[in-house]
Amino acid sequence: MIAYLNGTVLRKGGNWLIVGVENLGFKVFAAPGVVLSAKVGGPIALWTHEQVREDSREFFGFASPEELELFWKLITVSGVGPKVALALVGSSNAATVRKWVDEANVAALAEIRGVGQKTAQKIVLELKGKLTEAPGSDEAAEALIALGYSREEARGALAGVSGTSAEERVKAALRALGKR
Repeated sequence: MIAYLNGTVLRKGGNWLIVGVENLGFKVFAAPGVVLSAKVGGPIALWTHEQVREDSREFFGFASPEELELFWKLITVSGVGPKVALALVGSSNAATVRKWVDEANVAALAEIRGVGQKTAQKIVLELKGKLTEAPGSDEAAEALIALGYSREEARGALAGVSGTSAEERVKAALRALGKR
């Protein structure tokens, strides 16, 4: 999967850019803010999600890894495809969208083009409390998940663990998981 593009803007449209990397041109769908700030002929660096389907291959580009990670979480919600998730991420900054979800602000989410009331309710229902992580716990949780533990098991094991580095937290969580 291609997760990052660093190249030159060859063309742009209302919601897309063509990014030249070496001798390839990638069409990347992006939020209006990203498209507007891009200059044809200028450099651009995008964090990307590659959507491969039976009959197509699409790229969705973001200005930061935080926006990309929010996008990944949004597309896990039933009924939220990549274009709706892109609209959500592009509607405001990632922190604001996370806040709307955590505060169950269905009205703000429903105002975004393509979302609607029912989809906004689903997003809140499925993601409330899951978009913000405690500082330092994400890297440790990802390490435990890579070792085969579920996300819930990893979060549970890290909840009562102290330590400053991710390595210390993983070790303590593994000890706690071993006692179960």
